[in-house]
Amino acid sequence: MLILYLQMLDTPEEKVRFEEIYLKYRSIMFHVADNILHNDQDAEDAVHNAFVRIIKKFSRFQNTVVKDLAPQVIVIARNEAISLRRKKKDTVPLEDWDSFAETAESVSDYHALVEMFTRLPLTYRAALEMKLLGYSDGEIASKLGLSKTAVSTRISRGRQLLRSIVEQEDFLRNA
Repeated sequence: MLILYLQMLDTPEEKVRFEEIYLKYRSIMFHVADNILHNDQDAEDAVHNAFVRIIKKFSRFQNTVVKDLAPQVIVIARNEAISLRRKKKDTVPLEDWDSFAETAESVSDYHALVEMFTRLPLTYRAALEMKLLGYSDGEIASKLGLSKTAVSTRISRGRQLLRSIVEQEDFLRNA
């Protein structure tokens, strides 16, 4: 599939950049889509649609460091999965509409919160990102080479640190 995507891009620089994004985020995007769709083939379709969408708007991804693109590519994959599920069912559960409405109303708040999230030390941020993506503590422990207790501790401390950053920035009172 990667070769097909690369053929859709113009310059060698774009191709190298896209390949970095593809290799770094493909499995995470699949995991997010699969958590929504509960079907490997549908999740693959959603990830494919997400990558096509990324290519169509590729200029938006060129000035951001690849490691900082996680929120954007994950949201794209999630939205593609929800869209695919909606097409298959012709209805969307109420909780998805509520989530969408909250997201649409607070895009600027979302970006500010993501920026605060990036201030966390990598040890906490990695565990929290995986938890937000739906990984269990056991899966996180396996991927990071830690014990479940260490993962639980990092997630707890990361949340506390993020909470203190949010309070310092007076984020909740400005929202």
